[in-house]
Amino acid sequence: MKTENLHDEIEVPSGLEARLEALIDRLDEAETRSKRKARTRLWTGIAASIAILIFAGLLSDSGNKPAVPNPEVRQIDDPETAYIEVRKALELMSENLNKGIDEFSVTLASELEKSNEIINKTLKY
Repeated sequence: MKTENLHDEIEVPSGLEARLEALIDRLDEAETRSKRKARTRLWTGIAASIAILIFAGLLSDSGNKPAVPNPEVRQIDDPETAYIEVRKALELMSENLNKGIDEFSVTLASELEKSNEIINKTLKY
């Protein structure tokens, strides 16, 4: 008899049933999307693995062909000359890397400045 009185005294907010149904529907939809994403990831992984295997097979097959000599490549027998040529090649590579790093740092600084402006505007509100 005490439980009957307890149920009579509890007030259920209006619209609670509709809100609970909407929440259940949203959770069900999110779960369905999650399952769909997992399935997509699985098939994408399988397709990527197949592509890698095909690519590796093509590369290994091309390894059996005889190399075509490059007329620009020459053999250097003198160690001093070889050292000078290697040094030139490394200096050229260093210059190109430094150019790329400089360009990247300018771009990065610009992007960081834009990001900081956005963050500062957001924090002011």
